[in-house]
Amino acid sequence: MKQLNLFTLAIALLTASNTFGQAENVKPISFDQLGKQWSDYEKSEVDKNFLSLYSGLYKETVSVDEMKQAFYKNRNAKAKDKEILYEDFIVIKPQLHPGDTYVRTYPTLKDHPEKKVSEGEEIMLVNPKWYMGFAVSPRAYYEVYNGGKRTIAAPDAWYSDFFAYAAYKPILQLDGPYNWHQNTGWGAHLIGTLHAMRTAEHWWLKGEKQFSVLLYTKTYPRSHRVSYSLELLEPQEPDGETQKLFEDLKDFVEQIPSKGFAPYFTTDLRQMTGRYYRVTVNKCGWLIEDYLDL
Repeated sequence: MKQLNLFTLAIALLTASNTFGQAENVKPISFDQLGKQWSDYEKSEVDKNFLSLYSGLYKETVSVDEMKQAFYKNRNAKAKDKEILYEDFIVIKPQLHPGDTYVRTYPTLKDHPEKKVSEGEEIMLVNPKWYMGFAVSPRAYYEVYNGGKRTIAAPDAWYSDFFAYAAYKPILQLDGPYNWHQNTGWGAHLIGTLHAMRTAEHWWLKGEKQFSVLLYTKTYPRSHRVSYSLELLEPQEPDGETQKLFEDLKDFVEQIPSKGFAPYFTTDLRQMTGRYYRVTVNKCGWLIEDYLDL
């Protein structure tokens, strides 16, 4: 069903917009022309979860070099090594949301052993996932208490990026866990589908090429400008075809609008703006998989 949803969405976007060319007549993607999905995403998801607007916490960001080193250290981790340890945190299993796990990342258990915060700031991450050695979630509850009463509650986002939002939107979900990582995985597939619609680089392949990349956010000093780019992680010494495919995908990523991705929040009170993808390309198209699912 999810493959059908992706295919239907891709065909609809291709029909509705002339921004995707073929062969030598390739034009950059413009989300302004993707209609209701992009406008709904901007209204409902963008600018949420930015705790920096409210708190002095989560000011630090995981660096690109640190994310790269984490990949080389953890890319072959086994399932048993991906368990998140919560010794320093309060962990809550909410009765109204079966299957969810709320992890209080501030204040930590060693600094505030009580289950409830009655004074000051509290931050809860919803269903953190292991990600190359980090524990991350795109959804954070930020609340401030005064005298036992909640006086501030910041808005929180449900999706990690536009592609996750566009690839899967359930009609109604009354219960069950918040499976943000599943939506993120489908969003990665959608990135590959959209890129395949605007490029011809894969048409000439006789075999199959596979490589791993880091998508990361670029910021600029004294400016609010944000853009995205790619680093090739593996192979570290690519052949000519792999390098050309990587550069082609990088060009696509660098044209994604600045609001396409939201940050992840880590359990060590930092923002993580990167995504780890495995890319498989053959003459039939591009398969992009998020390492969250691998």
